[in-house]
Amino acid sequence: MNRDSYRDAFDSLSFSAGFEERTAELLCQRAHELEKERNNMKLTKTKKTAVLIAACIALLVVSVSAAVMLLSPSEVADLHNQPLLAEAFQTDDAILLNETVESGDFSITLLGLVSGENLDVLNQDLDATHTYSVLAIRRLDGEPLDNTTFDFMQYTMTPLVAGYPPTAVNNWTLDSGASGCAKDGVYYYLLDNKNLEMFADHTVYMAFYEGFAPNNSTFTVADDGSISFADDFEGVHALFTLPLDPSKADPAAAEAFVEGTGMTGWSNEPSGEEYNTNVQENEDGSQTIMITPAGEQDSMNNAFTAETFEEYIQEERVRMQAEVEAGVLSQEMCDKTIRELEKTLAGIRDGSTFAALLEDGSLFTGTTSQDAQAEWQQSEDGVLAVIH
Repeated sequence: MNRDSYRDAFDSLSFSAGFEERTAELLCQRAHELEKERNNMKLTKTKKTAVLIAACIALLVVSVSAAVMLLSPSEVADLHNQPLLAEAFQTDDAILLNETVESGDFSITLLGLVSGENLDVLNQDLDATHTYSVLAIRRLDGEPLDNTTFDFMQYTMTPLVAGYPPTAVNNWTLDSGASGCAKDGVYYYLLDNKNLEMFADHTVYMAFYEGFAPNNSTFTVADDGSISFADDFEGVHALFTLPLDPSKADPAAAEAFVEGTGMTGWSNEPSGEEYNTNVQENEDGSQTIMITPAGEQDSMNNAFTAETFEEYIQEERVRMQAEVEAGVLSQEMCDKTIRELEKTLAGIRDGSTFAALLEDGSLFTGTTSQDAQAEWQQSEDGVLAVIH
């Protein structure tokens, strides 16, 4: 409405009788009230100032709370320079959790996860769906965490699946990659696993704890297959349940995966040190670090050469192809296993990897010290990456 129309509308209004007299009386009454307020102003000024200070303090508290609000999974993906993953976390396929567990000096929050193909711009895997999970950790006393004060390497974030030993389904068997960085005093983990949806008809966990590979000193498995932290485990720890869609489960692929790890046994009785480490001095002055399971020190006597491992791959190819034809193993899993074995062969040839057969017939692989050092790096933007 323009000004002229507004004026015409106002002029057309009719007022009741005595309107002017009543208005004049109200104005006089308000003038007296204002005079009283002026006289009392000095007495109430201190009180009003206190109220104002209290309001400012409340506003400051709200501002501080806002300053420590956690990033969303999409924002964490952006922080790790993963734009496609950031977009995926904004879709309906993403599972947003925001569940928090307090342990030791830390508050641990699982923010969310999403599964999909070709979401990692740094490491495209065209044949497989991956699951990406985001976790945030901060100190309960408010002391900020940063990339120098938080020891990323001393903690593990890994999936576990009820019904399977923790040694069978974890970061190491799922070819996982973890990266982390700090923002505004909070440390964020971004974990990349092989697709976890194949296990969706089981209870799938995300564990965060102080330590390395899962073992029976850290976890215990109940008779029904459920997994929990050992009663005497004293390190920082949290265990979350992932609400995966059971309709996306692939039981055959899950069983084949677990069978392929060779880790089908489990005992809740702690077996002591899980790994033994031998250091081999090389002729060029470098060292090779060999890590073998406790009680399997002689496994290196069965170490492969490039030639014998190539023969081993051929034998495995024939064996697994027979399982595919019998319907026990999927062709996809067979092909993936062969590709992994060929990667190991390449490592044996360039000296970065060793492989050996254990007494139970399972394959054990490890890395040399040079390769291990190459597995993590601190980038210029503060993102720490680790490949387990």
